[in-house]
Amino acid sequence: MNNSMTDPAGKGLVYSPQSGHVRASNNYLTSLSFQLDDYCVLTAELPAGIIVPLHSHFDRESFYILSGEMNFYDGASWRILKQGEFVDVLSNTKHAWRNGSKSRASLLIVTAVRMGRFLQQVSSSVETKLDTQAASAHKEHFFKLVQDYGYWLGSPEDNEAIGLPTNWHRIADQ
Repeated sequence: MNNSMTDPAGKGLVYSPQSGHVRASNNYLTSLSFQLDDYCVLTAELPAGIIVPLHSHFDRESFYILSGEMNFYDGASWRILKQGEFVDVLSNTKHAWRNGSKSRASLLIVTAVRMGRFLQQVSSSVETKLDTQAASAHKEHFFKLVQDYGYWLGSPEDNEAIGLPTNWHRIADQ
């Protein structure tokens, strides 16, 4: 399912608190018009170097690595997931991702429609290079959505404690 906030290839470019040139893209395989607790299936393309910071949410997520490999933090330790491997993330589990390889990774994700809508809403159709003002607006939009959905994000210190360097800061009231 695509919306007006997609790139020319029809895949939503997901906001990341990293530099503008490292972005994931999602392709929704099921409709986001169902009830929030219904399931959502999507694929995600994660370029080399991408970081998904430490976070948690009440939506369960299941990930199957279609290609490449990803480093996954399960709340206690890091592990490398390779093509054909699966991980199930239960509600409220603190977790993080990074693609430490030199190649793109592709994942199949099953989660709730609520999470699919969140990911869609943080998507952006802008060029991968954002000017400072646009990057700031996207960051504020991202953190507002995190708050609106009731999700938790680790602080820069939380992320650094698990080995994730961060170059972003949370806005006030987070």
